[in-house]
Amino acid sequence: MQQPVERWLIVPAALAIFILSPVSVFAEGEWVYGKAINRSGELEFIEEHIIDYEDERIVAIKTVYYDADFNKIGEQVSDFVQGPQFGSYEFVDERLRYIDGARVMQNQILVFRRDIAADAIEKKYLPRDSRQVVGQGFHQFIVANLDSLVRGAVISAKLVLPAQLDQFDIRIGKHQIEGNRLQVRIELDNWFLSLFTPHVEAEYDLTTRRLLTYRGLSMIADKSGKTVEVTVSYDYSQRRPMLSSQYSSTATRSKRN
Repeated sequence: MQQPVERWLIVPAALAIFILSPVSVFAEGEWVYGKAINRSGELEFIEEHIIDYEDERIVAIKTVYYDADFNKIGEQVSDFVQGPQFGSYEFVDERLRYIDGARVMQNQILVFRRDIAADAIEKKYLPRDSRQVVGQGFHQFIVANLDSLVRGAVISAKLVLPAQLDQFDIRIGKHQIEGNRLQVRIELDNWFLSLFTPHVEAEYDLTTRRLLTYRGLSMIADKSGKTVEVTVSYDYSQRRPMLSSQYSSTATRSKRN
């Protein structure tokens, strides 16, 4: 059984999955890339976000994770049928052979988890609450509250975390602001546990309302299965060669060998 503080450490790590869906301008389809650098300055992983809209409303995000050698290591598929802050999703970690996710319904939320090799699935139903944020809807929640955060408001929410079959109180507040860039800090809404658990920092462009960088623990474990601290920066240029051409060439070489 996890010790109390260790159990809470998963919360800031989970934000690496939930906040990293940097939606920007409305379009029929959009690609956004994230590059995660670890504390040693090495490339830890790459994210490819494929975002779909319908009538200027976000409807789905497919996020694919690749390691530094451009091998696929994970995938998350989200939909927003129940609203922008309620992202139903399934996340698959292909290295750790693990699945978790959430299905948001009208009056309740089903959270589930299982090892890919296992037959049994663990699940739990949570009652719906207007303060809940689910999956990649967490980013949409922050964007919706950017103006309040600029004014100094501290926003509270309940983070639904399927990996723990539970939900946790968190708070989001302004850390600093420089020009049109706002840096927010996200942490557990518990003064005692916040002394022992790391916080997360995310920087937004107030003009475009885009996520620029994320700093904190990553839910994507490294090759040894450890959670590492990363800084992720985002590319909104719609250029795909950063990943696709290199991944394609790597895949071609693998087939030849």
